[in-house]
Amino acid sequence: MQELATTPDARISQYSFGQSISQFGVTVYSCKSAREGKKIFGNDPDPTTEIMVETQDDIISAHIKDNPNGKVAGYEDIIRECGHTYQVHYRTVSFGSTWKSCSLKPAGYSIVYHNGAHTNFRFPGINRLTSLESGGVAACSGFDSKVATGRKIHFIKETDSFTPHGVGSILVPMHDCWYHKTLLRQHYPFPISDVTTIQLTVDKPTVIVEFYQGEPDVGQFTTDWLNQIEDGLIEIVNR
Repeated sequence: MQELATTPDARISQYSFGQSISQFGVTVYSCKSAREGKKIFGNDPDPTTEIMVETQDDIISAHIKDNPNGKVAGYEDIIRECGHTYQVHYRTVSFGSTWKSCSLKPAGYSIVYHNGAHTNFRFPGINRLTSLESGGVAACSGFDSKVATGRKIHFIKETDSFTPHGVGSILVPMHDCWYHKTLLRQHYPFPISDVTTIQLTVDKPTVIVEFYQGEPDVGQFTTDWLNQIEDGLIEIVNR
């Protein structure tokens, strides 16, 4: 087994998720049924795009100005501390149940991710994810090239129409669902060959990560993270 503190790459998280699924140039670290209390560890220094501090600060300030009584405003000092260390990773971690994330920063606080949440940011330093319920589900997915690309996150709460970003994008579903008449298997990458709007059929709320070639929209990633806090998908709690 690799030593956590001295193995600064993705092997620790790959091992502790439990399963690795690779196809169409994308690898997914998959956890489909964690016991309550299961821990996933990470110590991965692979991010390729750093968010500039001044841009991060501007986005947080604008969000709080528009939502002065919101949850982000209440967490402002902690969020700014996080923002100064966050970097866009080529991988996205998405959640199908409730998990608690503990990192070196923010000191004294943990971040709780609920079903439907995601993050495109590298967890700062050595990180521990803990499943807060039985049957825990989470996935960590990204291109094998380790290049940070564009991503769209879809949280599908009920059967609805769906239009993919474009030909060549890759979908990674949190749960089994139907893409028109094609079954998308949980955590298995699925390539898009046609941008026709189709019916996406789900039997439970399902987050779908869509990867596409192109530069990551760093500002949008930050805005999405803040909006998840406002929506209750992400919480900041005392450790």
